[in-house]
Amino acid sequence: MSNLPFRFFGLLFLGIIITSCSTQKAMRIQVLRPAKVTVPQEIKKLAILNRSIPSQVSLIEGTLSGEKPLTDKDLSEQCLQSLVETLNTSDRFQVVKITEAQPSADPKSLSFSTPLTWEEVDTICQKNDVDGILVLEFYDTDFFIDNPAGAVTQVIQGALQGGNKEITVTGIAKTQAGFRVYFSKDKKIAYEDSYRHSKRWVERSFSVQEALSKMIRKSNALMDISQETGNQFALCVVPLYFWENRVLLKGKRLFKVGERQALSKDWEGALQTWTKIYENSSRPKERAKAAHNIAFAYEVLGDLTNAQKYISKAYVEKGKSVSLEYSNIIDKRVREQEIINEQLKNGE
Repeated sequence: MSNLPFRFFGLLFLGIIITSCSTQKAMRIQVLRPAKVTVPQEIKKLAILNRSIPSQVSLIEGTLSGEKPLTDKDLSEQCLQSLVETLNTSDRFQVVKITEAQPSADPKSLSFSTPLTWEEVDTICQKNDVDGILVLEFYDTDFFIDNPAGAVTQVIQGALQGGNKEITVTGIAKTQAGFRVYFSKDKKIAYEDSYRHSKRWVERSFSVQEALSKMIRKSNALMDISQETGNQFALCVVPLYFWENRVLLKGKRLFKVGERQALSKDWEGALQTWTKIYENSSRPKERAKAAHNIAFAYEVLGDLTNAQKYISKAYVEKGKSVSLEYSNIIDKRVREQEIINEQLKNGE
């Protein structure tokens, strides 16, 4: 009998959670986010130049990583080829790949050094009929076995267990690329930063020799990660759509109609339904929920100004935290939209 009150309150608490959750419906929406790298809008045609070929090659590094000497050009070219292919899927730029690679300003191609002169930039732009140049200034790759001592320990343990213990060897491939964007007309470097990418590889075996040999044969991992590096950096240059979570507030009668309209992608109809509730209701709670949903409909329809207006009304009417959180999301999207408009102005 003494446990009955606790069981009662436990069931009551569970009921509150279920009731609370039932007042909201999780929704997904595709949102256009600005590119991380803003290229001046006047650059419509872009040349891609490889200026990362090192004049000094480390034989020690090549031996330890499984690289063959003088493969740096192949790896950097693989990176840029992937970058060009990805950029060509967007309408933002017309892209030209300059076939002649140049030595890096840093002999080891490990860091930024002396930029191209503006005479060189102008010559390249005029020759290729472009507005700017995206230059790979340095490019470095690395591939190593993670925790080789741990692999040896696994071997010893395996031997003690009669050779039946599985051995796991992990390798890590890494790249570091330095990019600059030269804007010929304004004689300015519009962008300069490094970009890093890494990938983990796992091999399993009952023999460390076999596992390591598999890992060494994966020297082509450097080619794979170079391709990924070019692709991922290109995705930083153009605005992209991402799936994000949103919350729809549920209710009775017309709220259910609006929800069904939203689920069937009739956002104009849902907007009219929720607006009718908002304008005709005298209850702050109901008006707040309707305003929240109106804001959501406007966001889906691309009208961030009205979305911002109604989500503010929703929070003022009832002060729900879910509406305050959504208000912050809309405010951020409004700020980002200015950047997106700048980035896509010439791509439209």
